Amino acid sequence: MDSLRVVLDTNVWISGIFFRGGPPAALLRAWRDERFEVVLTPDVLDELEQKLREKSVQFTSDQALGEEWIAYIKSFAHVVRAKVTVEGVCRDQDDDKVLSAALSGDAGYVVSGDDDLQVLEQYQDVTIVSPRAFADLLTRANPRGS
Repeated sequence: MDSLRVVLDTNVWISGIFFRGGPPAALLRAWRDERFEVVLTPDVLDELEQKLREKSVQFTSDQALGEEWIAYIKSFAHVVRAKVTVEGVCRDQDDDKVLSAALSGDAGYVVSGDDDLQVLEQYQDVTIVSPRAFADLLTRANPRGS
């Protein structure tokens, strides 16, 4: 897959970082292995940073874990300026920024465990899938790379 661009919703990051098993963790490994590119906007990055701090406390995890991930994300993800603003599309207004990030970063996919996003299935040229569905897509595209 050439330059497959993806927005990972905050819930995918949180699950993959703190629970280290299942599709979210597999997706973070696949990203690390350069099987797809992650794009996000400063708004999405800010939300992720805040949630990582909160979850580090909630899960009594080392605060450095979240900080290391943010540093890694800032180094290897594509942080793009929000050129497109989506409003009033998602049942949860906070999720509109994820769609804005996808459109602004020319992402083909939003990967989310959030029903409020998944219910859309598609928004303009962006396909919205669960972590498992995206992991399956990566496996079908490159069976030996999983």
